[in-house]
Amino acid sequence: MRHLWPLHTTRKLTLEQRLALKFTWLVCGLILISGTMFATGDVVIGNYRMMRGLNDQIDHIVSGSQATTDFSDAGQWLPYSVRPFTRILAPDGTVLYNGDLFAGANPGPIDPFGTTRPTDESYAIATRTIRRDGRIVGYVQFAGRTRQGIRDVGLKLIEMLLITLVMGVLTYLLGLKFSRQTLRPVRESQERLEQFTQDASHELRTPLASISASLDVAMKTGDYEHGIVAAKSQVKYASLLVERLLEVAQLDRAKIDLGWVDLTALVTAVTSQNAESCKEHGLTLEMSLDEGVTVEGDALLLRQLVNNLVENAVKFNAPGGTVGVSLTRAELRVNNSNGSIGAQELAHVFEPFYQADESHAGHGFGLGLAIVKKIANLHGWHVDVASSASQGTTFVVRLAAASLTDRAS
Repeated sequence: MRHLWPLHTTRKLTLEQRLALKFTWLVCGLILISGTMFATGDVVIGNYRMMRGLNDQIDHIVSGSQATTDFSDAGQWLPYSVRPFTRILAPDGTVLYNGDLFAGANPGPIDPFGTTRPTDESYAIATRTIRRDGRIVGYVQFAGRTRQGIRDVGLKLIEMLLITLVMGVLTYLLGLKFSRQTLRPVRESQERLEQFTQDASHELRTPLASISASLDVAMKTGDYEHGIVAAKSQVKYASLLVERLLEVAQLDRAKIDLGWVDLTALVTAVTSQNAESCKEHGLTLEMSLDEGVTVEGDALLLRQLVNNLVENAVKFNAPGGTVGVSLTRAELRVNNSNGSIGAQELAHVFEPFYQADESHAGHGFGLGLAIVKKIANLHGWHVDVASSASQGTTFVVRLAAASLTDRAS
């Protein structure tokens, strides 16, 4: 069979799951490596300490028999507690004394350094050469239980594998949680980018279709002048849309040129520039600005922020209404008295291409407030909106305290 697993059961792992798995493999590998190193070190150090302890026992035996030159009667002078673990050999390897642990060993001459373990494999042997007056008078061997038997090593290996398995599961779960939290802004940014691309494509499709239709009509009717004028109008609209789209895209990665900006003077200048537009729309312009409000920010971007808010207040107002602009050290407020936004629409006013008032949909791209939001965020400010039928719509830009300074000081 070519397919050992049904195709409909396969599922591609998400990015978060792949990252969690890679992190889990890394942690498990480190656990196994460190566990192996510690186990190896434990064996080496344990054997060293064991051999040192065996040699200390031999020192104790030899020091207690310094007056003895004949080891043939070792069974008489050896302490009772060490007899089972001791073997004494003559210079030629003949066994002079065999402890119980060495019972059954070859009684004939043996190589004192050729035997590493007694009959019980869980014991190890330390051998010491005994000299008297510069000559070898015999060998003393002492056996001691090893700290790391085969069974002990196997149990430790099983323990290490179980610990690695448990830590692997915990690492995967925690890694999956952290990767989701870490990648959430990336996911949200990707979703916003996809939505922005879809909206931009939709907005550009309209003028391009109009251009094509105008040219087709001109070619069929021969009224080239009218067709070209209509097409040029749509080209201008598309060009302005592209420019605004570029502005929005550039703000996403913009590095602001910080400097001290006289916000009072800037708001005064921008509002005054829109005074003529207010008259044309039959609106009253009111200003209430505190003196000497100076902030740290990018003057060009702040001018765009204020201008977008004022233009928005003019465009979405009604004749006889009022455009109010007020500035304090804490906030900038821009109000249009005769325009209100529904409660459900307020949450979307800062989204690109969104226009709450459909009657003005053909007079803009729905990008002005999105740009305001991005500029405010770049400065660490917060922009909010409130709207009601009686008070109209008010946009409030709350200035960050860290960006303010007192010009008088």
